[in-house]
Amino acid sequence: MNLDSHPRLTLRQLWHFVVAAEAGTMAEAARRLHMAPSAISMSIAELERIVGSDLAIKRRAKGLTLTATGRTVLGQARVLLELAGELETLGQGTRASLRGPLTVGCFMSLGPTIIPTMLRAFAEQCPEVEVDFVEGYHADLQQALLDGSIDAAFLYGAEISPSLSSAPVTDSELYVLISNEHALKDADSVSLADIAEEPLVLFDADPISRRILGLFEEAGMTPTVRHRSRSYATVRSLVGSGRGVALLFQQPELEAPYQELRVVLKRLDAPGMPGAAPVPVSVVWPRSTRLNARAQAWVEVASELFAHATPPV
Repeated sequence: MNLDSHPRLTLRQLWHFVVAAEAGTMAEAARRLHMAPSAISMSIAELERIVGSDLAIKRRAKGLTLTATGRTVLGQARVLLELAGELETLGQGTRASLRGPLTVGCFMSLGPTIIPTMLRAFAEQCPEVEVDFVEGYHADLQQALLDGSIDAAFLYGAEISPSLSSAPVTDSELYVLISNEHALKDADSVSLADIAEEPLVLFDADPISRRILGLFEEAGMTPTVRHRSRSYATVRSLVGSGRGVALLFQQPELEAPYQELRVVLKRLDAPGMPGAAPVPVSVVWPRSTRLNARAQAWVEVASELFAHATPPV
């Protein structure tokens, strides 16, 4: 770190640039910052002079379009502003003192069991943090983490990109879902052989669908897939209406009463089959960037709440 010269750019210039980039126009940035558009333009022009390159192309009809340098500066400016915010509250040292936005993601099928529990626990410890969440699927959420659209996400702990860090927080076990009128409705458990001839309603989203189909392959069976859906609710409804059986990774103690859905959840009896092992549910974040204080707190609360993981350091 070179301390021989004083940095010429200021946090205020970076702040003006980030707000303008996110707002899309100088006029909107001025409205958000309660400043004159000319003042913001001058601030950004000075930042461009210091950086030595145009950061945005300004078109009256289209607003601001960031240049390649502008996109790089935007990412780094956000990091610097986050660090500055953390320094301001460093002496306060409690989760209750944290403020600002936090955007988290959750794999679609995990949302009903994970998100309400996490939001309640997090709000108790970090009441001033404004949490927004998005639901999605494995590849989409990993890409959102890598491009900075979200800060952290709950994903199944399989096929995680090496560019991401993760900490397991709980497990989902494999269960067989059958209609409450099925012949096996009173059985303690169900084996693959028991349902080998049954049509399968497949939850069709990786990595879970690949895991389920791989399990049949491991057992030397080829399932008859009658329906595919990326919605757990649709899969359950199809099973409840007698359209087939399903294999789902579940946390039954957190799920809604299945009797109301005309389905019954049965433990899969598949001793010694690796494909039937529980799948970890992990909280995931980008490896290449330092977690901001709010995201760090989210990871820690998740680790404490589900009592499995050691918080990252």
